Amino acid sequence: MSKKRLVRNLFLIAGGFVLLLIILAEIFKEDIIKLAIDKGAKTFDVPLEVGEVDFSLLYRFPYATIEFNDLIMLSRGTNDSIRTRPDTVAAISKLYASVDLIQLMKGNILVKKIEIEDVKAKYLVDSLGRSNFDFLLKGGRAKTIENTKDTTKVQGVYTLDKLELMNIELEYVDDLLKTSALVHISELEMNGEVEPTGFKAATRGKLVVKELCYGDYNCNSLSDTKLNFSVTALNDTIGISDFVLNTGHAKISLHGTLVQKDSAQIDVKFSGSEIDVAENMSILPQKMIADLKLNKVLGKVGMEGTAQGYVTANTLPQVDMDLTLADGLVNYDTYPELKSIDLHAHFSNGYTATLESSVLNIKKFHAETDKSSIDLSAKIINPIKPQYDISGSASVDLSELQPFIPDSLVTDISGNLKASLATSGVLPDSITDDFTEYFLNRSQLNLSLKNVGLRMDSVPEIKGLGGVLAYRPKNIKLSAIRLQVPDYNVSITEGYLTSSFAGKISDYENMSLQIDSLLMATANSYISASGQIDGFKDVKYDLKSDVSVNLFEIYRMLPDSLANSMSGEVGANLASAGSFNMDSVADQAMSLLFENSQFKVRMNNVYLNMPDTLMNVKMLSGNIAYKNDSVWMNRVSGNYLGLDFSADSTTVSNVYTGAVLNNPKELRVHGNFEVGDLDYAWIEAFMIDTVPDLEEVTEAGIKAKQEEQPYVQKYTVKAKGRARAKSFKYEDILAENIDSKFLVDVEKSFYVAKDLTCNVFGGEAKLSVNYDMAQEDPSVKNEAERSFRDFMQFKSEVKNLDVSRMMFELETYIDQEDFKKENVQGTLSGAMDGEIVLVDYSPVYEKMLLKGNVKIENGALINVKPIMEIEEIKAIKLDGLDKLFFSTIESNLFLFKNKMYFPRTNIKTSSFDAMFFGMYSFGEDYTYHLKMYLNQLLSKKDKAALEKMAKENGFEEDEVRDGKRPIYVVSKFENGKYKAGLDNRPDRIRMDAKVNLQEQMVSFRFDPRLVKYSVEDKE
Repeated sequence: MSKKRLVRNLFLIAGGFVLLLIILAEIFKEDIIKLAIDKGAKTFDVPLEVGEVDFSLLYRFPYATIEFNDLIMLSRGTNDSIRTRPDTVAAISKLYASVDLIQLMKGNILVKKIEIEDVKAKYLVDSLGRSNFDFLLKGGRAKTIENTKDTTKVQGVYTLDKLELMNIELEYVDDLLKTSALVHISELEMNGEVEPTGFKAATRGKLVVKELCYGDYNCNSLSDTKLNFSVTALNDTIGISDFVLNTGHAKISLHGTLVQKDSAQIDVKFSGSEIDVAENMSILPQKMIADLKLNKVLGKVGMEGTAQGYVTANTLPQVDMDLTLADGLVNYDTYPELKSIDLHAHFSNGYTATLESSVLNIKKFHAETDKSSIDLSAKIINPIKPQYDISGSASVDLSELQPFIPDSLVTDISGNLKASLATSGVLPDSITDDFTEYFLNRSQLNLSLKNVGLRMDSVPEIKGLGGVLAYRPKNIKLSAIRLQVPDYNVSITEGYLTSSFAGKISDYENMSLQIDSLLMATANSYISASGQIDGFKDVKYDLKSDVSVNLFEIYRMLPDSLANSMSGEVGANLASAGSFNMDSVADQAMSLLFENSQFKVRMNNVYLNMPDTLMNVKMLSGNIAYKNDSVWMNRVSGNYLGLDFSADSTTVSNVYTGAVLNNPKELRVHGNFEVGDLDYAWIEAFMIDTVPDLEEVTEAGIKAKQEEQPYVQKYTVKAKGRARAKSFKYEDILAENIDSKFLVDVEKSFYVAKDLTCNVFGGEAKLSVNYDMAQEDPSVKNEAERSFRDFMQFKSEVKNLDVSRMMFELETYIDQEDFKKENVQGTLSGAMDGEIVLVDYSPVYEKMLLKGNVKIENGALINVKPIMEIEEIKAIKLDGLDKLFFSTIESNLFLFKNKMYFPRTNIKTSSFDAMFFGMYSFGEDYTYHLKMYLNQLLSKKDKAALEKMAKENGFEEDEVRDGKRPIYVVSKFENGKYKAGLDNRPDRIRMDAKVNLQEQMVSFRFDPRLVKYSVEDKE
């Protein structure tokens, strides 16, 4: 066969084949189109309408192609062909498909290409939940039930080279859920292949959601949501190479694989970025936002993580995820705005991929307000039974809290608080007291305050409060404490506490507290303490403290009504150990202070000027100690209401068991006491009755006084020691440099002053006194007439007393006309013992006994009547006796029955020397018998006359001294008449006998040698 013929035959065959295809296509075109439409209608049980249809076997040979234009899916029961009418379910502008005929003849299906363009579909749901697709779902289920052909094994090969969707628009409206959306698929491509051994597929596309609405939610920011995806499938494995969702202000991406066999296995990575919290929060309904009280929320959220493992009903994949929040801001209600929020967190459900192994690790959390900030890190394991490990810190400007604290509690607050906390443990199912203890035992806290100011109603304002608290399990430490209370001028400049405790806070009654050191100090004062406290109900304690107080600083803290002024320093050391019950601590307070404590008080130049002047004191200094029911005073001195005083080496015993408890016990005082210039008027001021308060004179006050149990002092006082006084003034009497031993026995009303020395009346005096105060005289039955009887004994020695001064200062008490300061001059020395009985504190002169001797030197007797009367004796011829100057007067004397007796008195004057004896009865009678030696020369006549009169009066053998014969003279006052003259022996003898007899009576009744002035305890 020639080449030309071969070519011709080939063209003829080809042409015939083409012609055959054209003829077959034309012959079966209508049938094939009708078959396709009917098949679709039966499959979906929905009426279909088609516009122009093109079928070709030649156009893309060996592929058969079919193209539908204007394909419409209608609701069942209608044949309306207008695409825009409401009962149109879907409208497809173009549907194109091509199939490989050769593969089809081999039993395989190879779909070369499917194109769907310009699709519009509606899914509508009414308020009852019925949709325009319900009939499709029902029809589809019916067909499925009828088709029971086994498809578990694929026969042949099914291949889809390319499925392409373009410009797809889906409209969704749900009246029941009040939801609507418009979804636009700009492009979507898919290909795949099914073989007896498996299948594979791939798809990619772009999707946009527009006009999204959901109830009251504001979905405007979601109306341009875009999804780009690229997915492949190989048998049981799905691969996601690209899945990016851009919605609102968020970008979420996902890639990885999913294997679906008996159980699902995933291995994916996901991330989210540019998630704008504010924009996403704006989606919520305004009412919901108002209910949440979120005024403003900002921030950018990011996340990145992986999920690997199996997904079944009982297992989850292993998830690891990082979460971040940057530039966060939250404005909640009226609280301070939180800003600059920064969060870095990681979540993992652990190797076993269970909740029990899940871990949330907050690596960093930071937030700020305008003036405050907080930082936090935490790790939480096992949400079912959380294990936590938390650490954080905060810096708070307290003024930001002011608007949120009720004015009834705090009217103003300022300052800064810094705190840090570290804790770890396991969170129980419920918070109990045991967990509180568990939490405290596993926590550390640091807290500092700086320049805190606090103002509250009815409470003094606090300024400059500062300090540092460090808590460690069972240990508390405070340091750098500062505090100011301007209303009271209080300023704590330093303070610290180091302590530890044992026991449970919830069982505080049985806790114990160890105070290693405690200090609170102002600029000039402080208090420190240390010790142990066991239990806070039944308390057992052992404490030591030291206090130093600057009183001027304290004065500035006190209200003006409490003190006029204060200064000086007071310090104290206290050691106390004991036990008490909190419910009865008030009843036990005195016992704890005195029986279980010992303390020392030190004072330096203390000055108190108080509204109650009885509390005024100046220059108070010294040391006072208390221990074992006794008080010791050393070098205590001061000035009380103008009186200087001091006490040294002084002890007071039985202070608590006697005086405080008012037991029948003896309060013993022994010490050395001294006062300055003491005026009896100062003492007398304390004896003046005060005017009763108005409250006391009211009927209720009187009734209360009547019902009040009178205080009966059961304890007694015994004091001894040494007392000194710079001076003591009693009216005109002034004694200086007083020094004496003393004994005071209050129970026996017995008082002793021994060897009291002083300077008085210009000279020196030494005195010892026993004073026994008797009780009321029980022999007197009439109470109104009953009196007190006291008994006093004394012993005195004087030297160089100024008699004129003495008479002047004693003038009030010696009411004798001839014995005044104008009558007697000279210096007095001597000794005197006496015994005095007093009734109602007044001497009974009839029972007064005195015995002693006196000597007056270089003096004068001026206008003394017994002396002046001697001038009336003509025989002596003495004159000028109104001023009798003498060198000495020495006299023995005694007092008996209110009469002063002079057994012997020697007097030396410029006119005569004399010895006299006699009696003086204090302003009544007196009789003096004198034996005189005249110093002047007498004439022989006068001498003879005197000798004659002497012999006549019984004086015949008197001695002659220096050639001088004595002259016997008597001077007396009897029955109101003065008399002076020459004496006679019988009268003289009688007077001498009387004096001797009375002296013997005095000696019998009172012997000074038998009187003991002892300052030792009198048994």
